[in-house]
Amino acid sequence: MFTVAALFGQDSQAQFYVGGEAGWTGLFDRTDMIGDVTSVIARFNGGFNTGVRGGYEWGPWRFEAEYSYRPNGARDLIGSNFAIKAVGGNRHSNSIMTNVVYDLTLGCPITPHFGFGVGAVDVFDGLKLPGIGQLFNNSNWQFGYQGIAGIRYEFSSALALDLDYRYFAAIEPTFGIPRTNLHYSAYYKTNNFVASLIYRFSSPPPTPVSVSAREAPPAVP
Repeated sequence: MFTVAALFGQDSQAQFYVGGEAGWTGLFDRTDMIGDVTSVIARFNGGFNTGVRGGYEWGPWRFEAEYSYRPNGARDLIGSNFAIKAVGGNRHSNSIMTNVVYDLTLGCPITPHFGFGVGAVDVFDGLKLPGIGQLFNNSNWQFGYQGIAGIRYEFSSALALDLDYRYFAAIEPTFGIPRTNLHYSAYYKTNNFVASLIYRFSSPPPTPVSVSAREAPPAVP
């Protein structure tokens, strides 16, 4: 039978931490649907990600809250009978996630880890066409999720560096097109490479047990 002690360690104590993160984000090319008929492929340049997170470690487990921002500039727009290069604008997201991460302790300064996260994602889509100007300028909150895999290097008991790959995505958002009754379904699926610097706060020392109290003989009536 699994117990809390087996999962977290008999003497485990929560250790709180905070961290900052930054890295590279690639946004997948995929078809956006305008109405139910017209399909358009929107392509984007590589972008960056940045954010903060905080939580606590309990044995090999980490439980954390994370805020991240990911922008990708628009590159071109391709339809069935047209191709528009050098479009302006971007597709970016603000996300608030809850993550669970498990560290595989190997007894050395470098340890692998894996995990997952779920939360809310605000996806923004803004597109400018040459000679036309602003075409799309909309945002939409959706359910988001991510898979996490990486390694951690321990500089000290207080300071650590995480190098992660993260697949981050949101349920397909739908936007309205200004000055029309049309809507289009976009996508948000990304590859992310993230470096995080983590600072751990000192955990409280265990409550001392008095030897005399522990070994005192029973009272004689």
